Amino acid sequence: MDKSDRNGGKVMRRKLLPLAIATVLACVSAATGLAAGSTQVTHFSFTKPSNVCGISGTTVGHGTSVFRDTGNGTYFMSGTWFGVFTAADTGKSGTLSFAGPVRPTSPPVIDAGAGTVTITSTAGGLFEKLSITGGPTLTRDAGPVALVDVYEYTGDPNNPIGDQISETASGLHGPHPDLLDASLFCDVLVPYLQGP
Repeated sequence: MDKSDRNGGKVMRRKLLPLAIATVLACVSAATGLAAGSTQVTHFSFTKPSNVCGISGTTVGHGTSVFRDTGNGTYFMSGTWFGVFTAADTGKSGTLSFAGPVRPTSPPVIDAGAGTVTITSTAGGLFEKLSITGGPTLTRDAGPVALVDVYEYTGDPNNPIGDQISETASGLHGPHPDLLDASLFCDVLVPYLQGP
């Protein structure tokens, strides 16, 4: 992963989906020119070298993003995302997936003085499912959750979102073991990827 554990585990749940998040944010940026009520559907796939939980390998991902401008400075987004990380040393792989809507509760807040962009949103559906590829589930987060994501401000109001600084989750309904324990993701994945 590009950001590794730089944020003290706050981006742990994104270990296998840095490009999915970038794709989503690209859709948000690209859709700012859409008329209110317009819908954009994007199909994506990628293959990239990755480092997940300190293990080198390759991530192959694909999915669909549905983005609709609501006309009031916010948007509705839903879709599916699947990523398979394969460890270079053992050839073992884990699959991360999510599906469901994300709705911002207010327009992004740009604080040029602080150099930040804050996005407050609510996510629902299958928030995250980590499993052994073709095998059992290791962790599963599902149900609504309120998120406050803070990003670096790029200085460009037309494309304001830079690297993620932090994420705070609250209002969890349903099982959310990975959101409640940031180390869980690597704790369950690493032994499998490194095992015999």
